[in-house]
Amino acid sequence: MKSKESIFNLNKEAKKKEIIEACLRIVDKYGIRGLTVKKISIEVGFVESALYRHFASKKDIIVRILKEVSNTFESIINKVEKTEIDPPKKLTMILERQCEVLQSFPGLIRLIYSDEIYIREAFLLDKLNTFLNRLIEKIEKIIKQGIREKIFRSEIDPYITAVNFLGIVQMSFSYWSIKKRKASIHFISKNLLYNFFTGIMAKI
Repeated sequence: MKSKESIFNLNKEAKKKEIIEACLRIVDKYGIRGLTVKKISIEVGFVESALYRHFASKKDIIVRILKEVSNTFESIINKVEKTEIDPPKKLTMILERQCEVLQSFPGLIRLIYSDEIYIREAFLLDKLNTFLNRLIEKIEKIIKQGIREKIFRSEIDPYITAVNFLGIVQMSFSYWSIKKRKASIHFISKNLLYNFFTGIMAKI
């Protein structure tokens, strides 16, 4: 598993990194409703007023988390895209590395897919849409490569297929949580990915 240092690019802003990681631990344990300034302050060990020297608001923290996650996931995909492996192996590698990130910071997926945050915050919803659309666009590119190379079926919709692929990450995490995180998230995602490929692979 990769070091947590490689996930948030905040080495020169140690306190911000500490606050972000504290927020993710709180979200993982208590859910979004449990993410309060008081809990954050207790978790990082300073008074509430000190928090505002690093972030203007709780929303500002969430925006920074979305930015860091977006950069991390895009970096994963960009590195895999440059390899010479075929599209199915690219998707497999992307899924494995995304699951590594989420296993290190399980609060991430609870935050990303929380309606409670975005339903009242159009600004945050726009940020989330931008993040997800960029990921979908990059996965869609790999799907189209597979179609051109006649590895994937020609009649599949690349966009919908890319959305389904990203859904594997969420489903893997949900099942992993149901199993009280005792099962291997890599084993779960591998089985879901096998079924995904069964539906889109071209017949030889």
